[in-house]
Amino acid sequence: MTNRIWFFRLATVAVGVALVVGAEGLLRLVPGLGPSPLVVTLAEDEASGESLRATSRFYAQRFFAQYKGRLAAAGQMGKHFFVEPAPANRYRVVFVGASTVQGFPHPRRLAAASFLQAMLADAWPEREVEVVNLGITSIASFAVAQVVEDALVLSPDLVVVYTGHNEFYGLYGAGRYQRLKYFLRQLHLTHLVDGLLGGIGTKDEPTDLIRMAAVRGEVPLHGSGRAMAEQNLRDNLRCVSQLCERAQVPLVLCTIVANDAGFAPVGSTEGDEEWKAQVEQAAQVLTRGYVAPDDAKGALQQLEQAAALASEHAWLWYLQGRALERLGRDSEAQRAFRKARDLDTMPWRAPTAHNAVIRAVAKEHGAVLADVEAAFADAAPAQGVGWEWMVDHVHCSVAGQALLARTVLHSVAGLAAIDLGLLRNAEAYRRDLGDLPVERVVAYNKMGAMLAQAPLHQYNGHNARYLKQLAAMEGQRLSPGERRGVEQWIEQGRQGPSVLAVADQLFTARDFARAQVYYAAARREVPFTRRGLWAAVQWGWCIKMQGLALTDGQRDEVRAALKQAGFLAHDPAVGTAFVDFVKGQLYHLLAERDPALLHLERAFGDEDFRRRYALSLFQALAAELVWAGRVEDAREYARLVGGEVGQEAHFLRIVEEQLRP
Repeated sequence: MTNRIWFFRLATVAVGVALVVGAEGLLRLVPGLGPSPLVVTLAEDEASGESLRATSRFYAQRFFAQYKGRLAAAGQMGKHFFVEPAPANRYRVVFVGASTVQGFPHPRRLAAASFLQAMLADAWPEREVEVVNLGITSIASFAVAQVVEDALVLSPDLVVVYTGHNEFYGLYGAGRYQRLKYFLRQLHLTHLVDGLLGGIGTKDEPTDLIRMAAVRGEVPLHGSGRAMAEQNLRDNLRCVSQLCERAQVPLVLCTIVANDAGFAPVGSTEGDEEWKAQVEQAAQVLTRGYVAPDDAKGALQQLEQAAALASEHAWLWYLQGRALERLGRDSEAQRAFRKARDLDTMPWRAPTAHNAVIRAVAKEHGAVLADVEAAFADAAPAQGVGWEWMVDHVHCSVAGQALLARTVLHSVAGLAAIDLGLLRNAEAYRRDLGDLPVERVVAYNKMGAMLAQAPLHQYNGHNARYLKQLAAMEGQRLSPGERRGVEQWIEQGRQGPSVLAVADQLFTARDFARAQVYYAAARREVPFTRRGLWAAVQWGWCIKMQGLALTDGQRDEVRAALKQAGFLAHDPAVGTAFVDFVKGQLYHLLAERDPALLHLERAFGDEDFRRRYALSLFQALAAELVWAGRVEDAREYARLVGGEVGQEAHFLRIVEEQLRP
């Protein structure tokens, strides 16, 4: 009887497995159903033989389950566009990691990968440098290793890895059966369920990383979770090293940096009532905006009395660090802040031991070590890395992203003919990439709101207030046009880059010099898109409206935009009228009359498009028609479009202005 029961059980399991395997086999025949590949082809130009490719924004879905129709922990990866075949002298770097690599909370153009590309291009002018940003929010080192494996399809010349902070609360962090979980996420059947049901979560299930971490709870100081996190990080970095060794690609492993002197621990054990009273009194003093030295001294004495009762408390050590910092005892303050990080029972920042793991693996496998931790320590005040270089617990400020990139570049200088003497200062790169005040306001507000949420708010309320104050101070420096642009961007649901909304408002206000800077940033942020091409056109008009001629470098940028427009013409969602509009405008800016008139007149022939872009389109078209001697055609077109939008006199006036010497 027992044998028969076991037979039926095994048979049931076998039938179930066979059904799943059979369904999976059939689903694999359905194109586009499974996990997205890392790289997709977007368009091909038969005339030139070139193809436009990009990293897929859907690639990250292979790691993240869906809940209520959206990815858990807001998992995402930005697109990186590139053209194949690449130039013979191309040098491609892939930069892999989590949200710090992605650039959060800044736009991707201000991430370390972008700074590294700009710096490497300066230091190695003989090569066509490309740095591919493969940062994915919220992932731990296991997922980072999978990304590196998939990234080898890009045939990189160098792999850079920055990981280690998400081993406790990130996706595929400390825990068992990660490979099984990942395997199940790759099944076409899993993706079918996600697509049909919009995910598997309940209505009360958290989908953002902060709430997910709160649900997971604390990590005991002496539990097995911390040792497991270290071992997982070690194993995954070894896997990355072995992948690169087999592919014969040099690997850079970066140590990681955290905000020790500014960010308070998220979780902390507590002592008895006497202990709490001492600590709470000290905290009231030390979390004020200004702390007098005498007050800091008194608070420190209270904390020392509390430490005599129980000392293994992250909040206690953080407060001691603040008191010691105020008293000018910087080296002691630094040790206190680092101990607070190691004692944090909700370790959103990696314990200091994780950097020891990274250094050991780099030495073990002969990888290049970019000692980011040491570089930040050298640049920071003596009490440790704080708000000068960070915007929250682990994410770098824009200045920090630049320092991260420079540290990586210095670490690989010996691998190639890189001339570090050709590097410019950090401010020059920040200016070129578009470090703009509007985005600083947005970032400070975002980080302040984040620190005000549970569980971060318990010990970081003073930091939330500090970031809100920074946002207010930056906001006061904005021009009226910048403020209106931000307001409009928020009203429109934060669609597209904020810098583009601001640029359009500045252009309307005829603040062309400032608008030019914002349009340049938008072009960098969203290349090979409608918004990016619109920004390119408006950027050129800003130069024109200032009465300036295009420099040789600016003409090259206009031609690059023309090439992007050529690829975008293959996208049916873009529309031929828009492509003609862009090409006509760009040729107009280059003073190439025949193609400018051809494309502008084509765009004008589309009635819906003509009405929508009436003024932007007709300004250039009128100039080209007059230049071609077709003055009556220009007036006829002015009456047509002017009548359609109710501004006939204005459009006729545009034609007459073109006739003036």
